[in-house]
Amino acid sequence: MTCIKLALLFQYLRIFAERPRYRLLCRVMLVLSTVWGLVFAALTWVPCWPVHAYWDFSVRDARCWGLGSHNLGEFMRVFVSQAITTAVLDFIVFVIPARLYFQPDTDRWTRFSLLGLFVLGLTYVSFPPAGPSPLSHLSSTPPSSPFYVVCKK
Repeated sequence: MTCIKLALLFQYLRIFAERPRYRLLCRVMLVLSTVWGLVFAALTWVPCWPVHAYWDFSVRDARCWGLGSHNLGEFMRVFVSQAITTAVLDFIVFVIPARLYFQPDTDRWTRFSLLGLFVLGLTYVSFPPAGPSPLSHLSSTPPSSPFYVVCKK
């Protein structure tokens, strides 16, 4: 997800070559998105120490945090904060070029390209991700995603 945001923001830098305020906003969002992505990637890639304690519950003296925490409260705080910050950053990245789309002096090709970008973005966020839910390990029932069930067989 972070790479998609960064790719869009780099593309926006090209689009807003002569608009310094938009370029500054894009640069700020590039820094924020990169830091956000690195922080949550670290929390996801190393959910426990030692790492194999995440799937091997027989490991003693393991320290788990964030999405690897066995404490439901801690897990939910990280999960909800990740979801909210993702939504806020996605919304900001989506809105940055919207003003350009509605300006009367925007040429037809730019407007058509932005419309395609908006349609692709809305299509992507309209469908749930394929695979099990990040909350599936908290349930005693198997994941209900049809993609997971089909791939599991």
